Amino acid sequence: MMIMDLLLAIILLAVAYVVASVFYPMLTGGAGYTPTPRNKVVEALELAELSRDDLFYDLGCGTGAVLVEASKLCDHVKGIEIEPLRWFIASLRARDAEVILGDLFKQDLSDADVIFMFQYAGRINDRIARKIKNEVRPGTRVVSYLHPIEDMRLVRKRDDIFVYEA
Repeated sequence: MMIMDLLLAIILLAVAYVVASVFYPMLTGGAGYTPTPRNKVVEALELAELSRDDLFYDLGCGTGAVLVEASKLCDHVKGIEIEPLRWFIASLRARDAEVILGDLFKQDLSDADVIFMFQYAGRINDRIARKIKNEVRPGTRVVSYLHPIEDMRLVRKRDDIFVYEA
């Protein structure tokens, strides 16, 4: 019976961790986890016009799907993820990318050529946009899936994918 109690406790802790991992980023002022559909990732990277020499960032990289695709087109790929389990999965999946465990608001983005983001509209996008505008060089491309970014110069748009220049 003691083994069953231990097994039940482990299962409950695992479930609690998974549930908490979905909401933890939102509690820290970020967005919850919603993966970008693969076809949208491919389309977004095409619109971003990545080159081999670009330095590409995925802000809130989740489990690394965008990093895997970007690594096929670009030699310098970085992802930032605050949630440890997703960071670990992204690190395993995107072996050609640097996956940083941390808060994207505490990372220096000044060397970015292209930034990808799929965050929530409103407060989080506005906060990220301010950070980008304050840190990156003019001409840095910013790709936002699903949510437009206010006060940034739109250079290309296809359906729900927006490409801006800082």
